[in-house]
Amino acid sequence: MNSADGARSSDSPVRCLDGVRVVELTTGIAGPYAARLLADQSADVVKVEPPSGDPYRSDPGFHAVSRNKRSVVPQGVEWERAALTGCISGPPASLPGILRPTAASLAAPMLSELLGGADVVFAPDGPTAAAARNVAAGAVIISCPTWGDSGPYATRAGTPSQVAAVTGIGWNQISYSEGPVELVVPLASYGAGMLGAMAAAAGLYARRAHGAAPTYTVSEVSGSGGMQIGDFEMPEMAGLDRDGSCPLGSAGRLPVYRLFRAADNRWMFVACGTLPFYVAMLRAIGREDLLGDERFPNPPWGLLDLEPLAEITPILEDAFAARPLDEWLEIFGAYDVPCQPTQTREEFMASPLAAANGLATTVEHPDLGTVRTPPQPMWIDRCDAVELQPAPRLAEHTGEVQAEVEAGAWAAQPGPDLSATSDAPLAGVKAVDLSSFIAGPVITRHLAMLGAEVTKIEQPGGDPFRILGPYFNGWNQSKRSVCLNLKDAADNAVMAQLVADADVIVENFRPGVAERLGCSDEQLRRIRPDAVLVKSPGYGRDESMAEVAAFDPLLQALGGIMAAQGGTDEPVFLTVPVHDAATPMIAAFGVLCSLYRRLADGEGRTVRTSLTQTVMAAQAAEFVSYDGRPETELGGMDYRGAGPDRTYVEVPDADGPGWVWHEATPEGTSDLPAERRGFVGSEVAFANGHVVDLPETEWGPMTQVGSLIGGIDVPMGRAPFLDEHRAEIHDELTSRRTGGAQPAPVD
Repeated sequence: MNSADGARSSDSPVRCLDGVRVVELTTGIAGPYAARLLADQSADVVKVEPPSGDPYRSDPGFHAVSRNKRSVVPQGVEWERAALTGCISGPPASLPGILRPTAASLAAPMLSELLGGADVVFAPDGPTAAAARNVAAGAVIISCPTWGDSGPYATRAGTPSQVAAVTGIGWNQISYSEGPVELVVPLASYGAGMLGAMAAAAGLYARRAHGAAPTYTVSEVSGSGGMQIGDFEMPEMAGLDRDGSCPLGSAGRLPVYRLFRAADNRWMFVACGTLPFYVAMLRAIGREDLLGDERFPNPPWGLLDLEPLAEITPILEDAFAARPLDEWLEIFGAYDVPCQPTQTREEFMASPLAAANGLATTVEHPDLGTVRTPPQPMWIDRCDAVELQPAPRLAEHTGEVQAEVEAGAWAAQPGPDLSATSDAPLAGVKAVDLSSFIAGPVITRHLAMLGAEVTKIEQPGGDPFRILGPYFNGWNQSKRSVCLNLKDAADNAVMAQLVADADVIVENFRPGVAERLGCSDEQLRRIRPDAVLVKSPGYGRDESMAEVAAFDPLLQALGGIMAAQGGTDEPVFLTVPVHDAATPMIAAFGVLCSLYRRLADGEGRTVRTSLTQTVMAAQAAEFVSYDGRPETELGGMDYRGAGPDRTYVEVPDADGPGWVWHEATPEGTSDLPAERRGFVGSEVAFANGHVVDLPETEWGPMTQVGSLIGGIDVPMGRAPFLDEHRAEIHDELTSRRTGGAQPAPVD
């Protein structure tokens, strides 16, 4: 650390990453976004650029991923271009993410001092990271190659669309016709930025807790895996193409968890993913007669089968077409049916929901005037917010930083403790997971990926999304399970004992539930005052929405991404669980920042995020706005791409028709195959160790997403069976109470 960060006066601002210095050598979206998330938590980020600047400066998204930073252009640094994957010649200067300083240039006077005094370094690829290690012995180094360190494209540059094609995002998107769909938002790049921030915060924690100075790799392939968390393949699926086409087109796969058109030609998403919501919906539309109908067994998820789907779809479509949207919203609100209207991004920004969450943040840019930029995607209690600053002009801070170097302010960081042997940054950290569904459980899944011991407490009957089988397995890997009825005094006492030993506690109860179950914030704090709590209400700070159910597609509808993907045709339900995937990465980053800070001051904090805050975090560039801003890309029905030079193309191959992502520039053309088996079937994902075989899950053997951060050697296991670890946990708690005496046998 470059400055003291222990005790402070009561009126001094306290921020999680005070004193942390970051040197960013990356360009494009992923690495800069990761560094910006650190800057949002008060890290001093120095962006090192070539004389021509980061090529991404020409994109409005630069103002989202590079705000709160300082820009320097050091003398004596030479830059080179990485070849674009699949191109017959070098890429044009307008393409992002393809520049890197030469290895020899890292020893240039100013740059070498910056690297030597950095706490975190973001490098564009493995070779640059290795060279940076020679002059940054004590830094946490995050390597951010497009394709990872292994596989057919390692160390080469690539575009977000290429990554989406090669890692299954395009092919998995539901559609009316067979074939891949181009998404209009670079989700893998944003995912890589969030994972990169997680990795950096994990490295800072490992350095302070264990004396390590690790190098981690987070590629855009990693980011694609993070956004497709839960993806799986079972033996009977091996070698088979995923079927992107769907009887319901791009509205959804499940007839009661999909988009519907109302009488006034406006659209809404209805999300009845549990039996109580399904029953409530039938009552709301006056079709209680369908309850128990033998044509519709095991609702709602049994309705995926083609016969019940074909029977119930016209019934529901006719019902929803009978009333205008506003009437349905009022009716469904009264019946507690999860439903939200589809909106454009600008409609979302003008909504009371966005206002209640303070999402309309702006900065004053010296050239562009007022620029709307996404706010920080989370709040950490008892940490002061960082005042947002505009993205820097090129070389704006070169003289300022040079003066700091000459004054000795960038003192070299000490090297690592060579006796530190733990590969897991969160070794010794314990987490209690009281959450259910997707976003909450994935937070602790990521903490387990970093080495934490996670105990999942489930109510009788288990997490409601256990019914989703293999998906549940992916969201809950590497945890322990104990089933407790928290309304029962004895079981509640067991929960309290687990909480007393926990460093992190995650819950996502609807308002009032935690209090009734004895695990409100106040109750948990009395048990473990210094724990890091995670609160993730779906609609954030909007108290009027506190009791309204929140699911990923409802925020897709509200936040404009469905309307953008559908263009002028009709909204599109994205198969990628945008908010359910991004929110846990952001929340895990907040947990890591809080744990890091706790090592300095011993205090517990509460991390607050929401699906609503993630709306802008997962569309960072797309929400940037200023006078004269170029239009954002809009899609359409079964959107293949923006034009003949950026599109999916059907081509014949040895096994029949195939598809490639075709991307042409004046200096080269690439044609990369569209992966047809999902992320876990992707060669680049497998080559980089992001896929794990799980031979004995509750649903049989399967292949799933594994570790997503290179350099952390924590094998990912299966999800636990319900109440699988009751005896083990009983023995631990008994041993703790008796001081290690032999526990009584469990019935």
